[in-house]
Amino acid sequence: MRLNKRREQFLERDNVAQELINLVLEPYCTLATTSQQVDYIVLDLETTGLSVEQDLILSMGWVEVIDQKIDLRSASHLYINDQSSVVPETAVINHITPQMLEKGVSLQSAMSTFFEAAAGKVVIAHACSVEKVFIDNYVDSQFQIADLPIIWLDTLVIEKNMAKARNAHDLDFSLSSTRERYGLPEYNNHNALIDAVSTAELFLAQTKRLSPSAPITIGKLYHLSH
Repeated sequence: MRLNKRREQFLERDNVAQELINLVLEPYCTLATTSQQVDYIVLDLETTGLSVEQDLILSMGWVEVIDQKIDLRSASHLYINDQSSVVPETAVINHITPQMLEKGVSLQSAMSTFFEAAAGKVVIAHACSVEKVFIDNYVDSQFQIADLPIIWLDTLVIEKNMAKARNAHDLDFSLSSTRERYGLPEYNNHNALIDAVSTAELFLAQTKRLSPSAPITIGKLYHLSH
């Protein structure tokens, strides 16, 4: 409800870009809103590192979850055409080369495309602090707006809180290891789109485990994500 208040205050501001208004306006969730009543967009970023001040986004991948089903028709994978962002250390990890980036798009174009797709949806990521800080940094630099009040759900933090509730310790909460505990198939990781689809599958498995017979509320998922 505090987030809803922040969203209301944001929408009262003057001279806000329409694409940001569309992100904040919907979905409007109450304490009774269930997970089945909203749609989601699952995002993954591949970056040169974790420092928003020093590192850059290499690629963005996302997929939508509509009516509790992963819509692969919505899948998008965009490379960012900044050749200076490729360094040997990260190229080894995510296999992104300068040749891939040459065919990419500008960061502004990629973000605008993502914002259009994300309008009206809850945003999900695994360890979403990475995605959130890079998105927030972009919005701050382009629109001079700090901490855009959209709804983020974090499958990693959800899993940590679920493990804590059952006194499970010393678990690996990486995406691949968490999926393995749910019996989900192994995918090649460090590809933004594959990781987004992987996270979408994990999210649906988590909601089913959390509430097998009835839809869980967004409020509960939001609480477990923090």
